Amino acid sequence: MHLFWGEANSPYAVAWLAREPATAHNHRLPVLDKTLLELRLRELRLFTTHLSPGRRLEDEPHRIDEMRAVLEVVGDADVLVGDFNAVHPDDRVGTPPPEEPLEHVSREPIALALAAGFTDCFRALHEETAWTYLTWHPWARLDYVFARRTPTSCRVVTEADGASDHFPVVADLAA
Repeated sequence: MHLFWGEANSPYAVAWLAREPATAHNHRLPVLDKTLLELRLRELRLFTTHLSPGRRLEDEPHRIDEMRAVLEVVGDADVLVGDFNAVHPDDRVGTPPPEEPLEHVSREPIALALAAGFTDCFRALHEETAWTYLTWHPWARLDYVFARRTPTSCRVVTEADGASDHFPVVADLAA
């Protein structure tokens, strides 16, 4: 596998692993707490990011600004994945653990991705909610694979417990 690392504006970087050689460009936008990493693999343009956390209403404007900046750079890219620290406008959320107080559930960043023409691969194939966060106390879906191609499969990998505080999301896309 080829590793492509995107150094961030904080200690939390993002990365791509690819079976084939590719080229990468790290977009360290000033508005991002983390970064936006672009991978060009054959004719595909793939992006990954990690939006800022926060469960308070006052955190929302910054996360929306981050998503707008990401979408401006991404343009008509094929795929956008990552931890968006936001839930789908139609998803329900569970009860977070007591050590993670919840004042606000962010939904607007996902609505912006959908309005930009991306498909939420999981929601395109499933009506029920599958939570990706926290692995030891799942209560929200914060992690997404957005694509402009039709997903043929998409699932949350709950067998990956312990690798992170988030479950991974895996999608297959039509050619």
